[in-house]
Order: sequence, then C-alpha cells, then structure tokens
Amino acid sequence: MPLAPLQVRVPGSTSNVGPGFDAFGIAVNLFLEVRWAPADTTSVERRGPMQESLLAVGQDPIVRGMRRAAMLAGRSVPPGHLTVSAPFPPGRGLGASGAGLVAGLVLGARLCGREIARDVLLREAIELEGNPENAVAALLGGAHWSLRLADGSFEHLTVDLHRDLRFLFVLPPYPLDTRRAREILPPTVPFAAAAAQAQRAGALAAALRTLKPQLVRAALEDALVVAPRLKLLTGVGKVIEFAYEAGALGATLSGSGSGVLVLARRGDVDALELRLKRRVERLWGESGMVLRAAPEDEGARLKR
Repeated sequence: MPLAPLQVRVPGSTSNVGPGFDAFGIAVNLFLEVRWAPADTTSVERRGPMQESLLAVGQDPIVRGMRRAAMLAGRSVPPGHLTVSAPFPPGRGLGASGAGLVAGLVLGARLCGREIARDVLLREAIELEGNPENAVAALLGGAHWSLRLADGSFEHLTVDLHRDLRFLFVLPPYPLDTRRAREILPPTVPFAAAAAQAQRAGALAAALRTLKPQLVRAALEDALVVAPRLKLLTGVGKVIEFAYEAGALGATLSGSGSGVLVLARRGDVDALELRLKRRVERLWGESGMVLRAAPEDEGARLKR
C-alpha cells in the first residue's frame, strides 16, 4: 500500500538579535510549509519566494534532514516529490535552512515509521545546522538562549517575551551567504568591546520582557558581529537608522542578514510598517519586502 502524502509546517525564526550570536533564537509566525507525496524519484519544487533557492536536490536542507532521520532509523527514505513554500526567500536571516532541516528530520522520521525522541531530533538539527539558535526555534517554537555545557551538550533556556512584542522584517532584494557573513567577523576583539558585549547580552532578556525603549535599544547594540556585516549590505545600515527615526523600539540584523529585524509594540506596528514600506520602495522598488510577524510558541507540526 503506497504511503499517504504528508505535510509539515515549521516556523521561521530570527536569531542573534544583537548580542545573542550563535545563542539566541525566536520562532516567528512566518512558516515554511512542506508537502511530501510519493513519487518514483525524489524531487523538490519550490514556490513563492523560496524559488530563489538554486540548491540541488541533494543539498536542499529538507532532503538532508530526511536522510539524517533515515540514518537514525536504519532505513531508507522512500522517494517522493517535495513542494516547498514560505513567505520569505532564503538568505535573509529568517532561518530558512534551520526550518528546512527540522522539516526534513520530522518528515523522514515519520516516513521511516520510527518514533525518534524530540531531544534526538534537536541534537541532529543543531549538528546539521552548525549552531543551535534557528534549529531550536524551528523545532520547539518560542524563544530560547542556548548554552553549550562542558560535555558538549546544550541547555536551552526559555526567554519570556512581552505579550505586545511584534516584529517587522525588512528584506533587501539580495541574500547574504552565511559563510561570507562569518568570514568577515574579527578574529580578536578589544577587552572593552568584549566587556560591553557581556553587559548587553545580560540585559537582552530583560529588554524583551519589559520593552522599555532605552533598555531595548541599548541591549541590541552590537559592535562585534552586526557592525562588520553591515559593510557587506548596501543600504541596510540606513534602514536601521530610519527604523529608529520612524519610532521602532529597536532594529538590528536578523540572523546573519541580509534582512533587518525591527521591534515594535503591537499598537505602533501599523504606522511603522507603512513608513518602512515607503522607504523600502524608494530604496529597492518592488524588489524589497517588509513582512509583519509575531513570536510563535508552536514548533514544527506534522499533519496528513
């Protein structure tokens, strides 16, 4: 009897959020949707903004996740046609890779007929992704600060967010490759800069819980990771400056970029979104995007 089609919905995510480099991720209600249907060979059809991805089938994060799940199960993944869509393109700092890996792991486990514990799936997603923040947000939902322990495992600490916190994502018409974004980072930093970064990291959770404007802005400042990356991103620094002028609580790169994360209160987001859309149109015409989102508590969800 042939296998029935399956669907999985995985939240996108914003990560780093200023000083939370390779540690902090927040799931958002912008979803990667993947549908699997039985077929003679494995293929990937990308729709909407995801069509921007030119990855070969074997390099696609969903397929990689499915193959890792099959390896854990000791079985082979049955061939099938994957239909993939999301409201955002890859390479914009919204966790497309992490969401794809999680989608593949969840799909692969079900297709192989094996129950794989969530902590095992999470460990594998982090290993495939190379860092924890987007993978944790994609699988678990919510906001988490991940800390590597002495034995190499991770502790994922839940971060409470203010109920009025909302996001706007300003997406340029070009991606930023994660590898390139890492290559530009300084190999060493001055002691004073490291000390200031530690202060901001400690304040970030309180800023997101209280939404005190001065605290949010101070906690999002980042000279170690964001500042070097802005040199690679034409026009993005000006967008961050404009977001503050337009009334944003905070603005910084989302993940490694190229997208900008803008923080606002629920009651202010309409007016701010309108102003940002006008600025994006002047900068990039119809090629830029502004997406509205909220924190998402639910992680990856499988359905038939």
